Amino acid sequence: MENTILSDAHMYYIATTSKTVADATRDLEIAVQKHGFGVLHVYDLKEMLTRKGHPLNAECRIYEVCNPKQASLVLQRDIRLNAALPCRISVFEDGESTKIGTILPTAMLSMLSSDRELASIAANVEAVIKTIIDETAGTAWSAARQTLLARRASLAAEVASGAAKLKADREGVLGNVPDSGELANANLVLDVDRAEVERDVTELAAVDAALQRIDTGAYGMCVTCREAIQPTRLVQLPEATRCLPCQSETERLAPAHTRL
Repeated sequence: MENTILSDAHMYYIATTSKTVADATRDLEIAVQKHGFGVLHVYDLKEMLTRKGHPLNAECRIYEVCNPKQASLVLQRDIRLNAALPCRISVFEDGESTKIGTILPTAMLSMLSSDRELASIAANVEAVIKTIIDETAGTAWSAARQTLLARRASLAAEVASGAAKLKADREGVLGNVPDSGELANANLVLDVDRAEVERDVTELAAVDAALQRIDTGAYGMCVTCREAIQPTRLVQLPEATRCLPCQSETERLAPAHTRL
């Protein structure tokens, strides 16, 4: 397999935070556990190198983190990849800033294997690690917030437009003396108008609730099992309140239940 030299943007994922290294490492450990990973080891490079007589001015702590299920899937496909495990997330000082970063699993794997199944596993792991870094840095859900705010503006406009159309259609019916056939058609139009407005109002309420969860720190947590919702699901449906397994079970028990 021919290796390709990747740019920094395709090799690393690094977030800058206003937190101190101590605060960032504390929050990193919380985020790692929240998303189903465990901390296997922590390397304090400044302390270790200084103790060995080679002082390092900047704080730099490297966390080895692992999700047992994902690691098992990788090793079952290719045991040689044990040398690339576990994943590492570092918290370090860079000038006046504290940064949190990792080498992207997809980038590393692309240089070691062309297995598409492994590429899919790496992409899933990478999405979670990016979420962990964003939450630790305090930048989590900024993209989700922007998506939700844009959707809210669109829905609000649709509700206003739909309500105006419903009012105009209702006045049109009341202003005429239709026969039975015309009345049936008019009622059908009003029912469609009403259903569209109600649908938009319901979705608008869901978007507002999601924005509130972001503000209160509850966003991304399943309301049923209290586990983290899959990052890919939140990208596709940022107002989601349940993880995929819980949503599937909810729909199985109550098919007419809300999709959120």
